Parts: sequence; structure tokens; C-alpha cells
Amino acid sequence: MSYSKNARAEQIVGKRNLPHAVVILNSPAEEGYRCPVCRRKRLEWSEYNGFIWCSVCNRDYPSCLCMPDIDRAINIYLSCVEEAMTSADTNQQKEEVE
Repeated sequence: MSYSKNARAEQIVGKRNLPHAVVILNSPAEEGYRCPVCRRKRLEWSEYNGFIWCSVCNRDYPSCLCMPDIDRAINIYLSCVEEAMTSADTNQQKEEVE
């Protein structure tokens, strides 16, 4: 099976940078996420920051779209934007030093 790829997501938010020793304890379904299209719980953390991958649809979705609780969805969205902005600032500072 070929997995979905999203070049724009990779360019804008980047890929997750997890050390090999990191163990993720909870699946997205255990955290309350559901696929926004098929509504199934067969989700995994995406390779892209702030995204979740549905194994049924074979698509990566922004994680806030997968959260039925609207208040949590808003907080997830804001956290993802904040993280992307921080990452962009860090990358810009590195470029200025070099």
C-alpha cells in the first residue's frame, strides 16, 4: 500500500522530528480523535506536525478537524499554529547565524 503524501503540509508544518527512543503511549483514538470523513477511529499520528493519518481514507488531516469537542479543537488548532510559528522563528534565527 502506498501512503498518502502531502508536500504542502511537509513544506509548511514539517515532518515530526521524534528521536528513535520516543514511545507514544496513546493513539489518536484514545485521545478522542475521529476521522472527519469516515468517522472511524483507525487513526495514527501523521508524519506531519499537527496532522493525523486515517488508515481507512489513507489521508492526513489537520488534527483539529479530527476532534469532535469544539473547544478542544480550537485549542488544538491554536497550539498547532503557535508551534509552527515558533518553529519558523527558530529556523529563521538559525539561517541568520549561518
